[in-house]
Amino acid sequence: MQIRTATEADASAIARLHLSSYRTAYRGLLPDGVLAAYDPAEREHRWLERLNDPSRTTFVTTPALVAFAEIGPSGVPLTGELLALHVASSHWRQGLGRALHSHALKALTGRGFESATLWVLDGNQCACAFYEAAGWTFTGETRRRLLRGTAVHELRYHCELGRNLRM
Repeated sequence: MQIRTATEADASAIARLHLSSYRTAYRGLLPDGVLAAYDPAEREHRWLERLNDPSRTTFVTTPALVAFAEIGPSGVPLTGELLALHVASSHWRQGLGRALHSHALKALTGRGFESATLWVLDGNQCACAFYEAAGWTFTGETRRRLLRGTAVHELRYHCELGRNLRM
């Protein structure tokens, strides 16, 4: 597999993968009704918007689009954000997440960011373990968001780019 920058032509495939990955990863963490309520057409529209946002970049695997990562600014000076990292469950534990993670962090470094942040759904132990193994640190900061009317809590992770990252 190789990694390339996504284009508008990838929006539909990213949307399908995003929904599938989301529903698998968050089963048991979010109510089934919330997971089922996501509309594929709406998700594709949102991905078209994101792919046209010059402040964000999405990377995808090729030739098969089975994983993606999205980066952008965090709103804090010199700090970028890993906005999303999803891998099709059929490709878990094959190194694609690590490869995309590394690619995304190198891209953030290339944009001049010195550190990075990300948010993980509270209770998502697989994601927490993945990021901690990669050298990210839980900051102790949490936030509460509404997802389709359901309150969720997220945990903030931080890393210094170019230092102590293990993937």
